[in-house]
Amino acid sequence: MQMESEDNQEYSSSYTEQETATENEVFPDDGGRHHLAAGDMRGQDGDFPGALSEYKKAARLAPDSVQHLSRVAEGYAANDQPYKAIEYYQRALQTGQAKNEAEDLSEAHIGLGDLCRTFALSAAAIRSYERAVRSKPRKPYYRWKLAIALATLGLYEKAVEQLNVALDLVPDDVFYRFQLAEVFLLMQRQDDAIRELTQVVQLAPRDEYYHLRLGAALLSANYTGKAIPLFSRALQLNPENPSYQTLLRYAQARNYQEPAIAVDIEIIELDPYDQDFVRRIQKLSNPIEILDS
Repeated sequence: MQMESEDNQEYSSSYTEQETATENEVFPDDGGRHHLAAGDMRGQDGDFPGALSEYKKAARLAPDSVQHLSRVAEGYAANDQPYKAIEYYQRALQTGQAKNEAEDLSEAHIGLGDLCRTFALSAAAIRSYERAVRSKPRKPYYRWKLAIALATLGLYEKAVEQLNVALDLVPDDVFYRFQLAEVFLLMQRQDDAIRELTQVVQLAPRDEYYHLRLGAALLSANYTGKAIPLFSRALQLNPENPSYQTLLRYAQARNYQEPAIAVDIEIIELDPYDQDFVRRIQKLSNPIEILDS
């Protein structure tokens, strides 16, 4: 992509030699890193235009920095300017390749992969994530990014491989283990999903949602008696939540094979948000029918 005129000017007239010299006196040998820090703080406060402005200033001071160019790209993405973000990620990658700084390119590959996913370009996202993984194979976050993109294309076995590598690196990470269980559910491997979700609940015993997800998985595998204590525990953790009360009664009705009409009436009486939540958990709880081949 060609740079727009306003961005061509960012590295010349809009930031004068005198301003650059003044900054170098205040922050000797800083290379614009103080602007990166300021941009990060603005971004954490929700000031995304301000963050982008700081990242641009950093890039003016160090125009050949892969990190600075990648951060400008992040700033554009946060400001809903995806095409500009792609442009700067590509610029960062070209700069890094010219300097032969392969390890510094992982951040740009991840950012570009994320943008590809927003445009439903899953294959392109996978290529970017794979390059990041090759650059930093021991970074579990990159493995997770790649796994989600693979799962989006139905490449579940490969997604499981990446998540297992991530868990080899951080065995007690609740989030990655939960994601692995989710992929197993997509594959209709209920027992594997239940095994992973059981570990998730053990690692995060006060997280009510994980209890509900394990309960739903048990119901979908027709382990109704084992599911009830999970829904009950979720309600104990958050006794004021009406949707949890309804889901517990739903699990009990399933266990005793009672008509669900009473539960349906309860759902109708919930507010729209809780109705949607209960329906989603119910859908996840539906038994999976294995058809004869």
